[in-house]
Amino acid sequence: MMTDEHRQRLSQLLDGELGSRSALRVLDAVNGDGELRGTWERYGLIGQAIRAEGIDPGCRGIADQVWARLEQEPIPLPVSRGSARKRPGARKLAALAMAASAAFVAFLAAPTLLQDSGSIPREGDMAPRFVERESIPISRLQLEQPGLASKLDLYLVTHQATAPATGAKGMLPYATLVGYESGR
Repeated sequence: MMTDEHRQRLSQLLDGELGSRSALRVLDAVNGDGELRGTWERYGLIGQAIRAEGIDPGCRGIADQVWARLEQEPIPLPVSRGSARKRPGARKLAALAMAASAAFVAFLAAPTLLQDSGSIPREGDMAPRFVERESIPISRLQLEQPGLASKLDLYLVTHQATAPATGAKGMLPYATLVGYESGR
């Protein structure tokens, strides 16, 4: 027997407003009550009309048609699991595959394991060797004017002193301009 609560829950289900547990209860009720299935179908048609979707008059009673078709379908019988035990050759084939795999691994590893001990490197041969880099003589920037060199040195010292204090990792927000004019 259908009540107003059933109709309201069905409407909420079609609007997507029901939680999963409530939806399962409503679907169970629809499954057991033909009148509720008819109401569900009518509510679906009303929703299609409101959304201006095309309505196919042949789709009425589709749930009952699907239900009747499912009742007519034959039930497939489960396949017994004893069929694997009836094949005695399967176990022998698996053992043969394992033996072949072990032989293949031995074939690949044998050349490495059978090397004569004379070719095995000793610990002294494996020690790291350090190569000295060629030292490039560092020459101070040769300027024609020694006063300019001292100004550049002062600029670099000031930069090194202030850069870490500001947390700058690139260009400073301000810069000391260093220039040289021959007329001054």
